[in-house]
Order: sequence, then C-alpha cells, then structure tokens
Amino acid sequence: MKRSISVIVPTYNRAHLISEAIDSILAQDIANCDLEIIVVDDGSKDNTEDVVRMYGDRVRYIRQKNRGAGVARNRGIEEARGEWIAFLDSDDRWLQYKLSLQFKVLEHFPEIKIIHSNFYTFDGDRIIIPRGLDYWVNSLRGGDAVNWSDAYSKKYHSAEFGINMGGNDFDIYTGNIFAALLHATYGACWTMLIHRSCLKKHIRFAENFPTWEDYWFLCLLAEYNEIVFMDLATAENRGHQGQRLTTRTDFIDPLRCHREIIKHIFMNSKSPYKPDDQAIVLKCVHIHSWLLREYMKKGDLARAKDVRNAIDELGGSQSGMTDSLYRMLTYLPFNVVSHLVRAKRNIAGR
Repeated sequence: MKRSISVIVPTYNRAHLISEAIDSILAQDIANCDLEIIVVDDGSKDNTEDVVRMYGDRVRYIRQKNRGAGVARNRGIEEARGEWIAFLDSDDRWLQYKLSLQFKVLEHFPEIKIIHSNFYTFDGDRIIIPRGLDYWVNSLRGGDAVNWSDAYSKKYHSAEFGINMGGNDFDIYTGNIFAALLHATYGACWTMLIHRSCLKKHIRFAENFPTWEDYWFLCLLAEYNEIVFMDLATAENRGHQGQRLTTRTDFIDPLRCHREIIKHIFMNSKSPYKPDDQAIVLKCVHIHSWLLREYMKKGDLARAKDVRNAIDELGGSQSGMTDSLYRMLTYLPFNVVSHLVRAKRNIAGR
C-alpha cells in the first residue's frame, strides 16, 4: 500500500542549518511512499529561501510574515496534501529509520493513528542528552526517572512483534495521555506521525505564545485520541548555546502558556480521559503560585496581585513559607516592594 506523508518544516533564519533537516527527510529509508516536504519560512532575513530553492520541486517553499512557530506549523497543516502529517524543526534531524519504523509499529495497532518516540539532543558530534523526552518531563514534573507506564495504560516489548532496531529491542506504550499532560509535556512534535483524520479543525498549535505552542497542540491532540509511544530515539534535537528551561531565570512565558492550557483545555474538557477537577485546580494553583513568585522577583506588583486574586478565586492556598511571604508582599505599596526587590538583587550580586 502506497502512503503519502507531508512533512512540515517551520523555519526562521536557519539558512546555515536547514539543509541538514531537509537532507534527513530525503534520506528516509521508507519505501512506496509519496513524501511532500513543506518549508514554511516565518519571515527569515537571511538567505533561507535561496538554500531551500536549491532542492527544486522536492521541497515546497512557503513564505509568510514573521508570526511565530505556531502560525508557521498551522500554515503547513493547511497546505499539506498528505494522508499522514509529520513535523521537523529546521535545526533538527530525523534518523534514517524514523518513518519506516513508526509505520512498522503502527501496523500492530490499527485502531491508533498517532505515534511518537523519544529523541536525543546533540551538540556537534556529541550526544549531550541521550534521553531527551525523559529530560523534558523530569524538568517540569520533577522526581525520579520517568516511568512511562504512569502515562500509558499498556506496555509492550518490540520483540513481541518481531521488531528491533539495529539488533536491539525497545519498549512500546499505548493509551491516552491526556491526564498525564496536565503536569508535563510527554511528547515532542518533531517525532510525531499523525493521520490527517486526527487533526480536527480546532487541533492546532497555539499562535499567541512565544514558547510551548507545541504543548498546547499535544494536549488538544491527546484529549480524545490514544497514542503509541516508541521508547527509542528517532530524531536528533540540536542543542544550542544558552540556558535551558531548567536553568533559565525567566519562566514567565512558559508558565503563562501552561496556565492557559489548564484554563482553556483541561477545565473545559468533556473528555472521558480528563483528570479529576481537584487535580486540575491544584495544578492551576501551583502554576499561579509560581507565576506570583516570578512577577514579584521582577517587581511587577500589578500582575502579582492579579495572580494572587486568581489563586483566591480558585479557592487555593499557598502552604509553603516562601509562597506565603511572596503573597504577603503583594499587600505592600509598590515603592516598598520595589525597594525590597532591588535590595535582594544587590545582595545577590555581591
């Protein structure tokens, strides 16, 4: 049976890297397949277009004004002609067996139309994070090593289906992960392969956040769908200079997105897989409490007070001493808070 796959590659000023991404798609070892590559250029100011045009009719090039990765990916979905949809960021790469192995696994779960996998993060010739998805989940959720059975209802071993990769077996999980997504993003869009029928009109990437637009998408996608997860890497995520989520000092944008995911997706959901209301409220209070601390650190008293009021409306409480202190500070005059914040920064800088 011949398959058709559309691979959406959003890009912005990655002329020096995008050829590696495109080449990794063209190098896929899948047979009997129509492969459509769609590069959505989000207003690049470098020579990205020249690089992409060198591939001729093997790649469709679409240019738009700079509006963010979410808009670019959504544009790609609308333009895609394939029966199956996949994504790859323009600085990352697929491993050669990515598509063929995913289809081989999906053959054993004909009722499921979404599959994704683990990945690793590389820097040059070095693998710096061998289990990238585990790293993501632990960064947000905390605790011990990830137990994927906490997110998925069933576990299999690839050997049960006569499948291995390079002579090595791997674990396969299936189930609905909507409840698990309340706490962390259990997937990376560049490892996903999705049947077009699963992409209802409302299932799109967030367009109003500078980060975590893919987390929004995954929550919508998982709300009513079961998913297959292959616990081995099928993609290479490029590491970049700079701080990661676990070390960066400004958490506000990711926290705002997480808050909106909870308010607009989880709280309004009618899914049978929805976590119980108390768990949703507790998570929302936790996110608001974290936001309150971040706003206070910045001396943004107005937004801190808004967050404090939101916590009150949720009926939540901040039990920790640090949270209670930050809450108390929101009742002080702005000039007093600003003075305390500057004093704290001066002390920390010594």
